[in-house]
Amino acid sequence: MPTIKTLLNALDARFPFSHAESWDKTGLQIGDANSSVDSVFVAYEITDAVLDAAQSFDCLVVYHPLLFRPLENLDFKNHTARLAARILTKNQSLIAVHTALDGAAPPNALGDALAASLGLQNVEVLSPSGSEKLVKIGAMVPPDSLQKIADAMWNAGAGKIGFYDQASFQTEGKGTFRPLDGARPFEGEIGARSEVAEVRLEVIAPESGWKNVVAALQEAHPYEEVAFDVTLLLNSTKNEEFGPARIGEIPACGLKDFAARVQSALSPPNLRVVSTKNEEIRKVVCTPGAGASFIGAAARAGADVLVCGDIKHHDALQARALGLSLVDVTHAATERATIPLMAGVLETVAGLEVRRGEMQNPFEAI
Repeated sequence: MPTIKTLLNALDARFPFSHAESWDKTGLQIGDANSSVDSVFVAYEITDAVLDAAQSFDCLVVYHPLLFRPLENLDFKNHTARLAARILTKNQSLIAVHTALDGAAPPNALGDALAASLGLQNVEVLSPSGSEKLVKIGAMVPPDSLQKIADAMWNAGAGKIGFYDQASFQTEGKGTFRPLDGARPFEGEIGARSEVAEVRLEVIAPESGWKNVVAALQEAHPYEEVAFDVTLLLNSTKNEEFGPARIGEIPACGLKDFAARVQSALSPPNLRVVSTKNEEIRKVVCTPGAGASFIGAAARAGADVLVCGDIKHHDALQARALGLSLVDVTHAATERATIPLMAGVLETVAGLEVRRGEMQNPFEAI
C-alpha cells in the first residue's frame, strides 16, 4: 500500500521540491509521511468547497499552499486556521506543490503546459533559475528482472534526457559473489563462490532525485545486497535548465488577434491588454501566476508580448516604456494545467485512487 512518502517521491521525481523558490512552502504541510494512503484528491487550492468534495479522501494534493504565512494561533476566525482544522479533524494529509511545479525542467513544468496551450514553437526557459546537475546510476541486475527494475527506476525519475525518456544503456556480463554466514542469497549457497549472468543497467537522473531512483532500484531488485554506483556528472544540457517563464514564437499576427488566441486557449473571465507602438506579435513570453517580475527579462529577450497574471498599474507603465505588450489573463487562468499535471503523476502510483477536482477562478465577468 502506498504511503504519503510514496506520493511525495512520485511528485518530487517530476517536480523536484529542490527547485521550489526559497520563500515557498512546498511538500508535506499536514500529516505523517509514513502513514498509508488509499485515495487522494487533487485540487488547485484549499477552499471550503474543495474540502466538502474531498471528505472521503485520505490526502489532498494542491498547487497553492494553505499554510503559507505563519499562524500565530488556531483561532477559527482566521480563514486559514479554520480550513487547516477541517483537514486535521478528518485526519487527512495535505501536500502542496506550487513553485516546484513552476520550476521543473522542460517539458514537465507548468510554463511548458502554458506555452503549449498558446501554440508556442521553439520554446526555451526565460531567465533560468538554475541548471540541474546530473548523476549516472549503474546497477548489476539479473536478466529476468531487468525490465521490472528499469521500469521502477524510470518511474522514479531516471532516464530523462531532454525531450526523451526511458533512456538507458545495458551491457551483458558476469557477476561473481560468495555468500557468507548470515547472508540470505537470492542465488548460490553459503560459502560457495557463484558466477551468474547479469546485466549492467545505467541510467541518467537529476542530482536532486537520485536517492528516489536508488530506493526504487532497491525495492524492485531481488538481491539481498544490490550492487550499484552513483557518479556525479559534469555535463549538463540546456534542457536541464529550469525556471517558471517560457519564451517562444508564433506566426506573426496583430495584438488583437493574439489576444483572441489567448482567450480561446485559457478561457479567462476577462483580458486586460497593454499595447505598444509595435502591434506585430512574433515572440511571446508566458509565465504562470504573477508575471511582473519578468517584464525586464522579456523586453531584453526581444519579446513582443508577455502573457501572465496580476499586472499592476506601474507594471503596465514599465512594460509600455520598454515596448513590451502585456496580456493579463488573471492569476488562475495561467495555472489551468496544475490539476491535470499533478494528477497525471499520482495516477501512476499503484493502488491509489485519484480524483481530480474542478478548477475554480475566484474572478468572474459581470
